[in-house]
Amino acid sequence: MNELNKVTPEATNNPSKEVETGSEQLHHYQLERLASFGEERVYNNPIIFAGDSIIEFFPLKKFLGRDYPLVNRGIAGTDSIWLLNHLEEQVLKFSPIKLVIAIGVNDLGRGYPIADIINRLAELVGQIKIFLPQTTLYVQSVLPVNESPAYADKVKVRRNTAIQELNTRLALLSGIEFIDGYDLLLDETGQLAEPYTTDGLHLTQEGYARLAPAFKAVLEE
Repeated sequence: MNELNKVTPEATNNPSKEVETGSEQLHHYQLERLASFGEERVYNNPIIFAGDSIIEFFPLKKFLGRDYPLVNRGIAGTDSIWLLNHLEEQVLKFSPIKLVIAIGVNDLGRGYPIADIINRLAELVGQIKIFLPQTTLYVQSVLPVNESPAYADKVKVRRNTAIQELNTRLALLSGIEFIDGYDLLLDETGQLAEPYTTDGLHLTQEGYARLAPAFKAVLEE
């Protein structure tokens, strides 16, 4: 298999200091976690969950059951650019029977245009269909954030209007089954409900419990 074409982040259209940026410490952690995947025991015909911190911190077996061959391939702080660049070692080499991808919230946090995010996700889907034609592919909706000022330092430029627009376009991607968990986590004002979040962006255990039925339906198909 040829190495996937490398892509680099495009210049953001939003120069605000609230745009999320990475750090050397985070990048080092990401590379270490990626390297660890090659050392883990992997089931035959695994069900892989790949994406950002929402996936990495998801206690899959706790909430989805220990009888499934679940493999967590989430890496905190990653976006669609990272996943495209590392698709081979993060996903493809393990030949999952089912693959759930949850990515995009960090793209929004870095100010990337929605059209560019969708183009990358379409390329990602295309690569998976070429190299894993027997794999059933699911894409999870980007989850809501809480835009309260109390969470501004973590949420930064992410806005639910943009998340909803991105989800609408994600659901239309060809070759996937869409998992829509967005509404499950909302409060009466349309924000990520406080019992479900630690910081306006990441989920509490209660949040994962609330989200779990949407994924259980996928496992039972």
